Amino acid sequence: MKKFKMSRELAYVLGLLIMPFAVAFTVRADLGMSMIASPTYIISEKVSFLSYGMTEYIVQALLLALMCIIIKKFRVAYLMSFASAVIYGAILDFACYITKAIPADNIVVRIVLFALGMVLTCLAVALFFNTYLAPCVYDFFVRVIGFEKKLDMRKWKLAFDFSMLIVSVVLSLVLFRRFIGVNFGTLIMAALNGNIIAFFSNMMKKHIEFFDRFPLAKYFEN
Repeated sequence: MKKFKMSRELAYVLGLLIMPFAVAFTVRADLGMSMIASPTYIISEKVSFLSYGMTEYIVQALLLALMCIIIKKFRVAYLMSFASAVIYGAILDFACYITKAIPADNIVVRIVLFALGMVLTCLAVALFFNTYLAPCVYDFFVRVIGFEKKLDMRKWKLAFDFSMLIVSVVLSLVLFRRFIGVNFGTLIMAALNGNIIAFFSNMMKKHIEFFDRFPLAKYFEN
């Protein structure tokens, strides 16, 4: 079967466009968000002058700085990850504004929005797996530290995700005395996302041939 050709640069653009809308759908569903997305959402709900998108790239800038401190290294190419965070944050604010128009007082609609958000999140992650351009800082943080410290990537990713879940729970209880952003949907995403991402990754491997349109990959290698 002839494979469809897609540049790795296009995979990055598509991932960066899909992910904010995926998160916005889960926000609108209000059934729980991914443990990665929820801490900044909780903060933005408490701090009135910060939008969700603004909170995202502020927190991601701090995380990028922490990464450089841990690995004791800085490369100009790392700034691409922060640029991704800024673009992501801007699109996220737009996506949240657009999705507010969706009536979400019906539980069936909310479940559909949640399921759509979860699937699109996994699709975006699978696309990011096939690009050399630095994604938002969360994934970049895990990838670079895992590579530099020679960690077991699976265990390290699980540890990072669990840490983000703990941060989400603590922030929610401290700032609101109740759960905000964290719900049963968070557990569903934690349980299913890996398998859904693997499904999309396998489909892409079977049906898409990725290639570099521009000779820039060498600047983004670890």
